[in-house]
Amino acid sequence: MVVMNSLFATKHELLLEHTGLHTEHAHLVMAVLRTATMIDRDCTARLAEFDLTEARFAALLAVSQGTEPGSPGSTPATIAEQLDVSRAAVTGLIDGLVRQGLAARNAHASDRRSLAVSITDAGRAAIDALRPVYGEWLGQLTRGLDATTASTALTALSTLQRNLTTSTASTSASAH
Repeated sequence: MVVMNSLFATKHELLLEHTGLHTEHAHLVMAVLRTATMIDRDCTARLAEFDLTEARFAALLAVSQGTEPGSPGSTPATIAEQLDVSRAAVTGLIDGLVRQGLAARNAHASDRRSLAVSITDAGRAAIDALRPVYGEWLGQLTRGLDATTASTALTALSTLQRNLTTSTASTSASAH
């Protein structure tokens, strides 16, 4: 892991050197990229202990939201929309959850052409087991950050996200 972090740091440093962008703003973006990579890797490792991927866990959470006691469950289309992924991707995620016994496919109560996906007791148990793990992990990640620092960071990240959304929209518009 140290080698990979070093590789990312070196790659980002080389990129800044090559572009000549040694500004605080450029260093901020590179630090966000490094931090996101580290968080993603750590999250992946924690979920692996439960034999879950991030995508499969997100699908399990989406299934659990659509499964109230007595309800038929969520449709794959609804889950795909919630997760902002394709229906084909959701099919694969649901296949994995069903294989693990965390979710079940059922005939949809009001549409015979459609399937509903519901969470199983094992799926609920997995979510319940992960809840304190995630809570502790988020606490560890944010240890040492006071409310003012967290608020400032959220403002900066919101600005970056807004700029990305604007940039992506204008790039898409010019491509058409």
